[in-house]
Amino acid sequence: MAAIAVLPFGKPKEFRLSHHLDELTSEEFIARYRFSKNGVSFLENLLKDDLQQQTNRNHALTSIQQILITLRFFGTGAFYSVIGDTLGFHKCTVSRVVENVTDAIIKHLHEFVVWPSPAEKERVKQGFYAVAGFPNVIGCIDGKHIRIQAPHDDEASYVNWKGFHSINVQAVCDHQGKFTSVNASWPGSCHDSHIFRTSCLCAKLEREHKNFADGVLLGDSGYQCIVYMMTPFLATDLRYFLMKQMG
Repeated sequence: MAAIAVLPFGKPKEFRLSHHLDELTSEEFIARYRFSKNGVSFLENLLKDDLQQQTNRNHALTSIQQILITLRFFGTGAFYSVIGDTLGFHKCTVSRVVENVTDAIIKHLHEFVVWPSPAEKERVKQGFYAVAGFPNVIGCIDGKHIRIQAPHDDEASYVNWKGFHSINVQAVCDHQGKFTSVNASWPGSCHDSHIFRTSCLCAKLEREHKNFADGVLLGDSGYQCIVYMMTPFLATDLRYFLMKQMG
């Protein structure tokens, strides 16, 4: 009787991230993950309790593996299947990991994105003045279109003026480039000025701003120039002003 060969069931799993930190140079690492090795170590310490796998399986993903998978996805915007093929994981695993790590990061959002206290505002003002000589600036504001896949619901409202689907994220940063306010609630078709006018930040400034010494935001010409928002003085405005002064 001929012997029957018994083949192993399924494809054996391969995990290729365990030695990534040692194999890549600092430049190669940043190019792939948009974070430095020290930055990834910081994230691991911050998120390891949230990412701890409640399982006794031998191949449960470590927190560092989950973070690297997620950073690779954030850094490239590639499909889950592409990320999985590159790093040695199934696309379903990549999808689950990205969702879990994103939720873990969001839990810590308010530890880092914090509107400055009165004392902090003075430090920010001094920082902006040292950089550019502009007094009483407490932040720079702008919108950024974050590209997304076309959603199934209300698809047209997510098409921005550049012609692609996005979320228009409003952010304020201080003189060191640190975020102090983020609003990611609006689709790409919404204008920057509308997002600001309907934001909690605008309502807060409306209540608390009494005079120039309370501080102002710097914005581009997409925003309205008001008592707590300074915008560029356009050439057309300058011509109108000079013509009016000259009679």
